[in-house]
Amino acid sequence: MFDEATTIYSKSVFGGPLIHTNGWGAQITYGKSKTAFKSRIYQLDIVNMRHPKEIRSLNVQYDETRTYILGKLNAFFLVRPTIGARNVKFDKIRTTGVAVGYTWRVGPSLGLLKPVYLEVITGDGLNEIIVVKYDPVEHTANNIYGRAGGLRGFNEIEFVPGLHGAFAFNFEYHQKRESIKAIEIGTTVDFFPTGPVNIMAFAPNQQLFINFYINLQFGSKFND
Repeated sequence: MFDEATTIYSKSVFGGPLIHTNGWGAQITYGKSKTAFKSRIYQLDIVNMRHPKEIRSLNVQYDETRTYILGKLNAFFLVRPTIGARNVKFDKIRTTGVAVGYTWRVGPSLGLLKPVYLEVITGDGLNEIIVVKYDPVEHTANNIYGRAGGLRGFNEIEFVPGLHGAFAFNFEYHQKRESIKAIEIGTTVDFFPTGPVNIMAFAPNQQLFINFYINLQFGSKFND
């Protein structure tokens, strides 16, 4: 028996941080109820995607150096505008209960490649430090001082179009029915038909990315 009168809300807005197998990010979702247990959802994800072979390095010959990833050519970010559905299979019987459901989403995967810039030691024995775009031929562990500022390379971003799909289980546990507090656990697939995404210089690059993720969601439900 329900602890309170059940109200059906027509719309919802929620979002939150997520971590996945090869990175982290955030999402925001707008939901529109079709029935008491089914909703159409429109979601936007923004995540980074690391290469599985990335290993942080540090030039220990100098003080106050910053870590860098040897062989990393580009940082890779994804923007995913998707459409899908959320289905509740087991609703909350009491306010202290948990509603269990599943979601699916499909849509484009808009990849953004940002070149990596490094601080490099140069000059004939003068140990001058300059900031340059990483070149795997010229720049080695012997002359790399550390990574440069994170804003370097934004004016050189390359667009990589792809496709995205996701499936997940959702566990909503907020005591108030008009509020949303949930954990979503699922898997995502991103495919880039133009070929492997150029992230690393010394390791095979992928065009298919399969990741598991956990997403914390916070928001509210409402009626017009």
